[in-house]
Amino acid sequence: MWWGQAMAQLTVEVRDEHTDQIVTQAHVFLQGNKDTLAAISDEAGLVLFEKPFAGKLLVTHVSYANYEQGISGIESRIKLYISPQMNGLDEVVVTGQARATRVSESVRSVRVLDAKRIEEQGAVNLKDLLTYDPTIRINEDAILGSQISLQGLSGSKVKILIDGVPIIGRIDGNIDLSQINLNDIDRVEIVEGPMAVQYGTDAMAGTINLITKSKAVSKTTVQVNGYYETVGRYNIDGNVSIPMGKWQAGVGLGRYFFDGYDADESRRNVQWNPKEQYFANASVQRRFNKVLVRYRTDFFDERISNLGNVGSIDSLITPVDTGAWKYPRSLDDEFSTLRFNNALFADYYPSSDKKVKVFVAYNYYQRIKTTVVKNLNTGEEILFAGDGAQDTSIFTTLSSRMFYQHDWKPKKFSYQFGYDFEYEVNKGRRLQNEFENITNIAVFSTAEYQPVKSLNIQPGLRYAYNNRFEAPLIGSLAARYQMNEKWILRGSFGQGFRAPSLKELYYTFVDENHNILGNENLQAEASNNYQLSLQYASNYKRLTVETNLSGFFNDINNEIRMVSVETPDDDDPRGLFRYENIAQTQTTGGTLSIKGIRENLQFETSFTTIGVKNELAFDQSAQSEGLDGFNFYPQIGFNVNYTITKWKLRPAVFINYTGQRTDLILDANSDLTNTVFDAYTMADVTLQKSFLKDKIRLTLGAKNLFNVTNINASVSSHGAHSTGDISIPLSYGTSFFTRLQIDL
Repeated sequence: MWWGQAMAQLTVEVRDEHTDQIVTQAHVFLQGNKDTLAAISDEAGLVLFEKPFAGKLLVTHVSYANYEQGISGIESRIKLYISPQMNGLDEVVVTGQARATRVSESVRSVRVLDAKRIEEQGAVNLKDLLTYDPTIRINEDAILGSQISLQGLSGSKVKILIDGVPIIGRIDGNIDLSQINLNDIDRVEIVEGPMAVQYGTDAMAGTINLITKSKAVSKTTVQVNGYYETVGRYNIDGNVSIPMGKWQAGVGLGRYFFDGYDADESRRNVQWNPKEQYFANASVQRRFNKVLVRYRTDFFDERISNLGNVGSIDSLITPVDTGAWKYPRSLDDEFSTLRFNNALFADYYPSSDKKVKVFVAYNYYQRIKTTVVKNLNTGEEILFAGDGAQDTSIFTTLSSRMFYQHDWKPKKFSYQFGYDFEYEVNKGRRLQNEFENITNIAVFSTAEYQPVKSLNIQPGLRYAYNNRFEAPLIGSLAARYQMNEKWILRGSFGQGFRAPSLKELYYTFVDENHNILGNENLQAEASNNYQLSLQYASNYKRLTVETNLSGFFNDINNEIRMVSVETPDDDDPRGLFRYENIAQTQTTGGTLSIKGIRENLQFETSFTTIGVKNELAFDQSAQSEGLDGFNFYPQIGFNVNYTITKWKLRPAVFINYTGQRTDLILDANSDLTNTVFDAYTMADVTLQKSFLKDKIRLTLGAKNLFNVTNINASVSSHGAHSTGDISIPLSYGTSFFTRLQIDL
């Protein structure tokens, strides 16, 4: 009798997929062919159905995404995990947090660019997405790709992560943003200022964390995306999410192709090089009671062709009196990049107030440069024997990170401690011994203390050991003060550092034209960062508004630069160059931003000013000439979108203005002078239309409406007229695109 009664009941337990915490006030529906039962989860996250039947469970909650799962009707207990809803102004973030936290409750300010924003922009890679961020500037290089500047600091001081795992493969200190596709990315979280206590080296200007899409699905889903842009970009990708009993898996594939572009169609050596990318990813996860285990692997392959003009080789080779010499030839480069990333994650929740998160990752990066002499008549190619014509760089990293979180006294005191481990190997012809490695081991701890309900204080400390240099002991302190329901004040102090790379430590490039050496005695670059922000949020009838006013100051010391140790002369025209810790840089600035939602309208506007004082400004000659101050430039951003529900249309506009910028440099005579970069405005407009209950989404758009192609940079002497102009590529001008997304 007891057994029969138990089987006639179904208990449903609802929990948060991110935190494993119980979810109350969730609406749970049991839907069958002829009947529907409904209930609300209680304080224990439980729902009881007295007479269950075969059908499907539907779970809804104001703060979570809808969830569906089929049942047979004979189950007695089911545990469901639902995902936090990622929309509106108060989204859930994880970067630098002890637990998944609402933006409004985070001690540090975090910006979120979610999946809807990615779709609206028609962004296919991280460079596309960040072009319209209010405090980020993107620089373009035909070979090195898209590079970032944040808080006035270069990309070498920005940490980029995927699910908390660092991305490797920095060339000249930068990660190429165009190599980071968004095929399987759910959102991007941006934290400005040092996060070095949590994430270690490079996190000086800020941290960008890409969060992949969750695979916690109750049914098989398939998405296919196609993209075409009139400048010659043809992309196709797709992904599949599959539930397999207690396991859930996902696979993604894609090919991105760019045909190359130049305003002069007759040129073979185009300004924007042809590029072809292939990528794939796969993941599998399973929850074992209180443990969630996930494995993810990513593969990326890119080919960039840097084609020379006809006859580009002739001046480099001594002519020979043969008929073959008369054939037109060119000097062509190909840059091949291979990335292979693997990561195993485990989240363990021993109790409601404790959590353990750990990952082990292996990352592989290979970049090959091949230069050939091509006979344009026969198509024959032979390797070119010039200096630096052939080169291979290989980076491999084995890393692991773990932290333990304990809410010792809930809403009063919690603490976190953990470790970081990283073993990196570099291989390349221009490294000492062609093989070098570096090991970094660190322990870190943070705490959050709430002496009163309105105040949160978060100190942090990190101690590291490095086998190549003396690693610094660093700390941080952040605080959040809830002044009242509408006003939040945040402040922080953080120390950051950038470890010298293996190239800077062991670089060896000595030939008939070069004499450049690394320096085994380099120390880490060090920084102090100060930030203060004031947030105001309120509801005016149907309008929700959030205003942020923030300011920052960075002081970077011990910066690594290549310097001339021996001046070139007649005896040795090469001289001698070496990396040294000699520089100091300071940046400062602030941002005023206003975001709002009114029914179907969302908008964001911002004004940012950034001042840079580079290493030359600290020289005595700069002080005597009045060139020792900050060079400020403005950035103004405006984004707006509106949903026309009746027609299922969503128009959107994105505008980013970057004002005139000045850099202090040394001219050819080693005299201080300024380079003035012209102002420019980037603007995109998109229109998205959905069909068949959002199963099909078509996006049409125009990029770079003001047809910006190059930025003029005027080089002048102090107090004099321009002595020369250079043109810096920024974009290939106005283009039009269409993107089709199909959910099956």
